[in-house]
Amino acid sequence: MKTSRVIRHCIAGLSVVGVVSALPSCSSSSAVTPGSAGTGSLTASGGGSSGSSNAGGATAAGATAAGATAGVAGASSALSSSAGASGKGGGSSGQAGATGGGPAQAGSSGRGGSGGTGGKGGAGGVGSGGGAGTGTSASYGGGGGQPPTFTDGTQGWASRYWDCCKPACGWKGNVGGRTPVQSCSQSDQPLSNYDARNACESGGEAYMCHSVQPWAVSATLAYGFAAVNKGSDYCGKCYQLQFTGESHNGKAEPGSASLAGKTMIVQAINNGGVESNQFDLLVPGGGVGLLDACSKQWGTKDLGEQYGGFYLACQKSNGFDYAKSVACARAKCESVFASKPDLLTGCEWFIDWYGAADNPTLTYKEVTCPDQITKNSGLKR
Repeated sequence: MKTSRVIRHCIAGLSVVGVVSALPSCSSSSAVTPGSAGTGSLTASGGGSSGSSNAGGATAAGATAAGATAGVAGASSALSSSAGASGKGGGSSGQAGATGGGPAQAGSSGRGGSGGTGGKGGAGGVGSGGGAGTGTSASYGGGGGQPPTFTDGTQGWASRYWDCCKPACGWKGNVGGRTPVQSCSQSDQPLSNYDARNACESGGEAYMCHSVQPWAVSATLAYGFAAVNKGSDYCGKCYQLQFTGESHNGKAEPGSASLAGKTMIVQAINNGGVESNQFDLLVPGGGVGLLDACSKQWGTKDLGEQYGGFYLACQKSNGFDYAKSVACARAKCESVFASKPDLLTGCEWFIDWYGAADNPTLTYKEVTCPDQITKNSGLKR
């Protein structure tokens, strides 16, 4: 399978994309230089897959924050190499990435999501003149009804990551005058200062809030958040993902097969080294990738594989046997997140609703964000 990853560093105010052994830290400030998110793509065969995360945010006087790309007057260049973790029989996601510095353009608004249709299977009651309705069950989280399917979507795929870093859309300079994504303290308490330094930088205190973990709305619908590569005006946009039942790894894979017919709506809150048709889903325990604030926030080094997290580590230790790997990953979720219920829910969502799918393929289309998603992130277009 393919792996994308990007490493950026700051030299004299320019963002340079290249391969380095470590990511230098560039300090942030409240002055923002307009710019766009730069991305680089590296490809490797084998098991590891790509992902993304953010390494900074606001920029100061032409010098970009750690991992951030250059502004309008900046420049970037990309170098190709092989990267990522490999694993026999298929791999997992991870991340690398950076934030864009420029303000986003105003987005469109509208009413989204229509109700589900009676007669289709779901978690709700029985519809008249048909089969089971599409209402939600008490065992599922909040959200709207099943959205209508589409046939004119774009082909794509999904990876996974969770690096605990403040997301790119948590900076005021990246959201076009809107309220940024909420960041949290080490103890997951909301921060009022949107300029708080990213926890993935030296001395940083702003982490990814636990509230952006994914959740099941029904047996066939889930909500969540992702890192994307959609240009500079991406913060806060939502996309409907319709899973195809196949894997981007290029072979039959039980987890991806279990997603056939399921739908997920995600909000873009981060950017970085991912492909243009890739959605790097925020999944607790999904792998930290290049940047790691989780060791500090969670107080443990038990993070699984750097690219692929708990599940890839379990795959490797169980000879890529699906049932054994799933059981192993569930035990890891329960162990690491025993005192973190939100993260435990998101980690178990990956095992249960998502079927521990390894880089599933999908078709996607931009849609209006459901209210429950914008409520959790704090960002609304």
